[in-house]
Amino acid sequence: MAKKDVLVKSSLRKNLADAAAFLRELADKIETGQVTLVQGGKDIVMDLPETVSFEVEYYEQPKKSGFKKQLKIELQWREGSNKHKSVTLG
Repeated sequence: MAKKDVLVKSSLRKNLADAAAFLRELADKIETGQVTLVQGGKDIVMDLPETVSFEVEYYEQPKKSGFKKQLKIELQWREGSNKHKSVTLG
């Protein structure tokens, strides 16, 4: 199995309004079928297919100072499809 090549990686800390604005802008770009990420003066352009796999995961992990909580949203595109339970926004 080939090792994955990480092209862009970033960890951002934003208030809720700024995080939501970033996600809205990302959603708009996804809807157009092309997303460009810019990091260190380098542009990574992703041309998205009509259909993608969409994964949402929420988990809690106990820590000494309470719980670490994480919400992950992941888009994947590849041949074939996986059958998973659907989730909607409430």
